[in-house]
Amino acid sequence: MHKLLEDAITRLKALPLERQHEAAALLLEFLEEDRTDVYLTSDQVEEINRRLSDSEPFADDDEVRTTYDRLTK
Repeated sequence: MHKLLEDAITRLKALPLERQHEAAALLLEFLEEDRTDVYLTSDQVEEINRRLSDSEPFADDDEVRTTYDRLTK
């Protein structure tokens, strides 16, 4: 176990039970949101890199505002 995690657990054990429960709930929520089971294929990674390297802006502020207004009305 990482030293930082060990220190945190030691400090948590010293808290009142109600605070321990709150901390445990937060940790479990964090772990449930950890989506390590989502993977990208090499083609998907390549496509992301290609799009990130494009120096052209996708849309200026006015274009985004116009599209947002159209889609939310």
